This record gives sequence, structure tokens and C-alpha cells, in this order.
Amino acid sequence: MNAFAKRALFSYSSVTKSKAETADPHELVKLLFTGLTDKIATARNSLARQDRMERANAVTGAQKILFGLRQTLDFNQGGELARNLDALYDYCTRRLTEGHAREDDTIFAEVHELMVQIRDAWNVMPVKGPTLVQ
Repeated sequence: MNAFAKRALFSYSSVTKSKAETADPHELVKLLFTGLTDKIATARNSLARQDRMERANAVTGAQKILFGLRQTLDFNQGGELARNLDALYDYCTRRLTEGHAREDDTIFAEVHELMVQIRDAWNVMPVKGPTLVQ
């Protein structure tokens, strides 16, 4: 596992060590997206329950995973798609901050929907061929 993948994995610390160490880069990104969408869902639920501490932890966790996903991008092989994903991850990181500060579930819902779409696309992407991750 390369350094980028290790940093991304660190961003999703609830993944079991043995599962993560045996995952290929494609599978690792799947795990990260699952963790990301779970964290955003937790932030939304925490907002509804007015649990600020849990919401803050969930938003921070989601942002860490987004940072990890950005670090896994391979701009040489991924080209324009990798650059677009990088911009999307940056946008989502900023929107999560805004949603948390404004206590605005519509912002969390927007980010959640975007990441669910990317997660679902990633899950059906063939593993062979050019890669977007290092």
C-alpha cells in the first residue's frame, strides 16, 4: 500500500486494520466513500437532534476523509477527471464547514447527495484500465 493510500485510510480510522491492509486502491476508495457518506448522515442526524458535539465530530471526520480522497488522486493518469474530483472534494469540504456553521441541513443534504452519486459511480467502475488513484 503506497503512502497516499495509507494517509487516506488514516482519514477513515473506523475501518478495521486487517480489511484495509488487504484492500487494493480501488477497494480502499470504496471504503472511504462509505465512511464519508456515513459521516455526513451522522452530521445530519446530529443536527436534527441538536447534538452539536456529535455533529462537529461527524463533520470533521467527513472533511478528513475528503482530504484523504484528494490525496489519493492520480493527476497524471486521471487527467481532467482527477482535477474535477479534486475541485468537487474541495467544494464539499467548504460546504460542510458552511453547513455546520449555519446549522443548515440543506447544505449537508447537498453534499451527501453529491458524494452518494460519486460513491455509486465508483462502485460500478471497472477495476482494470486507467486508474484515478495512486
